[in-house]
Amino acid sequence: MNSRTRILLLCLLSLIVASCSKSGGSSSGVRIRVVNAIPNAPAISLTLDTDSALVTGLQFQQLTQYLGTGSGSREFKVSANGGASNVIDTTLNLNSGTDYTYVVFGPVAAATGLLIADSGLANPNSGNFSFRAANTAAGVGNIDVYLTPPGTDLNTTSPTVGNVAYGNLSGIATVAKGTYEVRITAANTKDVIYDTGATAFADQAKAEVVAWTKGSSRLVNAALLQIDNTGTGQVNDNLLAEFKVTNASSVASPLNVAVDGNLVLSNIPYTGVSNYTAVGAGPHTFTVQATATPGADLLSLPATLDSATDTSLVLSGPAGALLPLVLQDNNLPPPAARAHVRFVNTSPDFAALDVYVNFSKQVSGLATNSASGYIELTGDTTIGTIYEFDFNTAGTVTPVLKLPNIPIIGNKVYTIYVVGPATAPLGVVAKDD
Repeated sequence: MNSRTRILLLCLLSLIVASCSKSGGSSSGVRIRVVNAIPNAPAISLTLDTDSALVTGLQFQQLTQYLGTGSGSREFKVSANGGASNVIDTTLNLNSGTDYTYVVFGPVAAATGLLIADSGLANPNSGNFSFRAANTAAGVGNIDVYLTPPGTDLNTTSPTVGNVAYGNLSGIATVAKGTYEVRITAANTKDVIYDTGATAFADQAKAEVVAWTKGSSRLVNAALLQIDNTGTGQVNDNLLAEFKVTNASSVASPLNVAVDGNLVLSNIPYTGVSNYTAVGAGPHTFTVQATATPGADLLSLPATLDSATDTSLVLSGPAGALLPLVLQDNNLPPPAARAHVRFVNTSPDFAALDVYVNFSKQVSGLATNSASGYIELTGDTTIGTIYEFDFNTAGTVTPVLKLPNIPIIGNKVYTIYVVGPATAPLGVVAKDD
């Protein structure tokens, strides 16, 4: 082989090595698994530096397996919904020979990422497995995670990992191999906000749970990820959902609400709004009775509650023609010092209303038995900011209801209901989160 040929081969070899390093091939030994936990971003893309996108069109609650890339100081750029601008743009260091899980989470307006190193964890002893948890559930607060034999009373046991703060990863717990029910509670309580069926954990396995919100003020959803060479994982949907009831009806006595024949809410008065109540996710039949006439159903309503979501059931109309309105609530935390407010017209006498906030029209033609979308208002986070909400007959300057001096607290979510007949309309301001 002559010298010219040797030089040519060396140049080609150098180009191949450089190409492998840039594209994250096996020579770098860096792999990243990506999880989209941004509930109001249907899809995200992740680009590192100026390379081609590592991930494109990753939908909410989807995750990848490990993907190869290059080591070193890398710029992580996350765009949402095909947008030209980035919701995350940060520089992180990737160590050669390391596997990572990168979780993007929080509302789009406050999106952030958590880079978790999956390599270098000590192998558990025979008969055990390792477990840890990440809390990426915006607005829920700190969480405790329990792994227990199925059906165990949580009052008799302590968390497997406890008090995991938002945006943080727990320490590692060592647990005997076996089959466990995975439950999450609000920290330092036994208030279950996530529950799944029995899950088998193998001998000497390493596993992590990542919890996020779908928009509930309290419930979370989660994925169980394996920390192994495959980088597999799956979303295990919460077995719970929750609902609340607003009595905007003209029924003469308070209302009772049963779910699948079991009394769940009792004596809801006119204009009363219940707290959220947890039930199993999935299809249910809601029946409504007046407390004055127990046993006589005023309404039978089939409805399906999605896993880890909040739903409002609004009841209006007279006893002989009770009307239901089923609303999907979005209790994601608003941006700092902001509040989200929506409006519901339940009055049978107002076919459509225009809604004014501090004398500026914000909603047009809100039909009876319907809800507006959420609008965003500024709000002091301690004492609230005072607003006036006025409701006019649609397309006119004729007011039908004025609500002056209403404090709206920042970082909260509200629904304002118009209830009652034209002769005596009322406004009900409910804090949903």
